[in-house]
Amino acid sequence: MVDLIKSVTLGTSYITLMNAANLGVSFAFYVLIARILTTNEVGAISLLFMVMTGFNTLTLLALNAAIIKFVSESLGMNDAGKASAAFWRSFKAASIVAIASFMLAIFILPYISLIVKLDAFLIFIALATGLILNYTSLFGGAFYGLWLYGLVALQNIIYFGVGRFLAIALAKFGLGIQGVALGVLTGALACLIYSIIAFKGKLKHIKNDSFSIKLLFNYSLPLYAMNIISYAQGWLDIALLYKLTSDLSALGVYYLVVSSISVLTLIPNSLASVLFPTMSYRLGESGVESVKDMLEPLIRLSLLFIAPVSLALAVVSPTALTVVYGARYAVGAIALTITSLAAIPASLYALFASSLQALGYTKPIALAGLISISADAATLWLTVPMLSGVGAALARALMATTAFTVVYLTIKLRLNFNPKGLKRIILYAILTALFPLILERTLEINALVKGFLELISFLIAAITLLKGLKLLNSLEKSLIEKAVPNALKPLLHLIF
Repeated sequence: MVDLIKSVTLGTSYITLMNAANLGVSFAFYVLIARILTTNEVGAISLLFMVMTGFNTLTLLALNAAIIKFVSESLGMNDAGKASAAFWRSFKAASIVAIASFMLAIFILPYISLIVKLDAFLIFIALATGLILNYTSLFGGAFYGLWLYGLVALQNIIYFGVGRFLAIALAKFGLGIQGVALGVLTGALACLIYSIIAFKGKLKHIKNDSFSIKLLFNYSLPLYAMNIISYAQGWLDIALLYKLTSDLSALGVYYLVVSSISVLTLIPNSLASVLFPTMSYRLGESGVESVKDMLEPLIRLSLLFIAPVSLALAVVSPTALTVVYGARYAVGAIALTITSLAAIPASLYALFASSLQALGYTKPIALAGLISISADAATLWLTVPMLSGVGAALARALMATTAFTVVYLTIKLRLNFNPKGLKRIILYAILTALFPLILERTLEINALVKGFLELISFLIAAITLLKGLKLLNSLEKSLIEKAVPNALKPLLHLIF
């Protein structure tokens, strides 16, 4: 069990480095693009990404998740042939749906352009990018199922690195939004080429493919419904904010606020990505009861990171937005405060949902999504006309809390799961956020200097209280040590 948890932690370190690189690139992209384009143009970029992600979500049928599940589970049963069959059957089914959907979308392109209110050429680029990303997702699912996390990391780094930096360069040289679209498309193509090369020799094609397509879709379709709901969770507030206000500038500010929150989910989302195939392997090897002990230390470690960082960002939101994006984006401070706090239940939801996927309990995830998106939609319609971006942030927070509650109760009932020590971690988070809060409310100085002092005060408080409260047990310390690169281990020893 300890070896498997260590494997999760080591895999998480790869995925965390990948996510850190991707978030770093994305963060740099938004910081620079906010200074190159107007707030209206940033709002248009959000619509471009909404179309691209929508095509990917609607046509992939969650078959990448099925690949992770059945490849890793088959390997846990020591059946490599079944793992190969699961991949290739999924690949064929996904290809048929994706290509047919792309052709249909091109046929109705003028209507899509009218609905989204974007140039048809931009829509075409977004759809083409979504189609390419379908295939990179399928290869990525195979890499996850094979525990080849380094390959997954390189996939994503290539996509984000090539795409975002090229987008910035093209936008800077006068191509504007079209430059952003072409840059992202090029990044997707580069990622696909790498994926094909990296996949060579793995899960060789079997002529007599006997893997049940019914088994694939029985597993993937509830997840597909969940993915559609997740897509709505991620984009409904943006879509309705634009529909109800017709204000691209307000949309641009809110979109940057929401995009900024992704940095808070770095550790939890990395854990969730690795937890899924590892728990599937454990399930195939030893059954349902063997997975519960893996979950508790990972939940604690995730909360130990996300809670203090989220609270600290929430209390310094005006300064954070001014320093990062410029004074014109400071109007989104209240929305950033709300979405920062919402990152805590959203991150825990990702971990619990990943665990339920591995266990095959997909219907509760879909239920959580359905209930949460209903709450989201109702709150949006009631609050956005009066509060604009703040109303959208409130809806997103309620949605995250609702989804987390449903999946947590499911895990608790199905596995008798009751993690200990979480209240102490929340207390720790509150105490670390007090120091930045005091500085935010009392200092009237340059925003850059103020932000630096707040960051230093947070780090000092976090390290001091972590040592003083003794929140980590020996197993959790060893897991962190294994995940941290050797160059950073002296710092880790100093903290502990």
